[in-house]
Amino acid sequence: MKICFPGGRTCALVICLATLRASAVAAGPAENASKLSWVQFDDPSEHALSMEVPQGWEVKGGLFRFGYFDVRWMLDLVSPDGKVVLRLDDASVPPYVPPGPHTPPAGQPFNKPQQFQMMVEDYRTGQSFAETYAQSRFKSACPGLTLQPANWKAEIPAALQQHPAKFTEGSVSGTCNAKVGPRTVFVYALTSLFRQPNATFWTVDPLISAITTPDSLPLAQAVAQHMIDTVKKNPQWVQYQNQMTQMGLQAIQRNFQQFMSQMRAYDQARSSAMNQQVAGFEARQQANQKQFESWDENFVGLTKVADPLTGEKFDVWSGPYGNYYRNGQGTVINSVNQPAGTHQVDVQH
Repeated sequence: MKICFPGGRTCALVICLATLRASAVAAGPAENASKLSWVQFDDPSEHALSMEVPQGWEVKGGLFRFGYFDVRWMLDLVSPDGKVVLRLDDASVPPYVPPGPHTPPAGQPFNKPQQFQMMVEDYRTGQSFAETYAQSRFKSACPGLTLQPANWKAEIPAALQQHPAKFTEGSVSGTCNAKVGPRTVFVYALTSLFRQPNATFWTVDPLISAITTPDSLPLAQAVAQHMIDTVKKNPQWVQYQNQMTQMGLQAIQRNFQQFMSQMRAYDQARSSAMNQQVAGFEARQQANQKQFESWDENFVGLTKVADPLTGEKFDVWSGPYGNYYRNGQGTVINSVNQPAGTHQVDVQH
């Protein structure tokens, strides 16, 4: 069962016993339940809450933690004669998030390590969810199950009520011939949609299911109601969960800061890579330009030379010989041997 604790701008999806709505049951079942003896059951996992359960019944379950914000309650009970198998909530049913731009497609998990484990799914009414859950849970134990709407509703104590943006409830029942004889199946579901500034999600809470002999269903419903009515949350656990919520929010902040640091490092590496790419491109352009100039000079028959006496650099017509000489009038002569009255100029490469 789920409770949503606002934590800053993030809603902590803390799933414990809350939002249980139940209707009054008939006088007969209530009398049957009143004949039972009750003992206190304490959550064995985190001591989150306690409630009264029938004495002598087999009771298993408690709180299951899936992350800082995601804890779920589930309790299974079996009567001594085996005529009633009752379950309050189901730890395998996660909180849900509607599909959006920041989620996977519908039908896919949406997990944040150490925070929560959700499922992407459009909001469903309590009636629709009850029908689907009943078929899924009891298909093996109750083959050939046919369902029809039921009129049993739940009532929640004021201390456990929530205020979602939207909620719907529904219940179904059906019969089958199981291996142990005729059985009646029952499921009640309340689905609640929550809208927070930075999050929208929905939960199934409560989810009550039972498989009984046909005459024991009212007793199962009465037992479920009595358990709901006697729920007591442990104040120390509430404080502990608030601390867990803050730890989760701090982890989110640390992860965000780490993400921003990684993004800054990535941006710096990317800028450096781009600068190197630009520098390489410019170097290649310069090399290409030099190659083009050399090709162009060779193509038109020019050779670059420098006069060692004046430092002047200029082009001369390429000749068949490797040496170039310049006289006092500036005339350049291509020759194997140095002519009189000239000095050699240097060929530039």
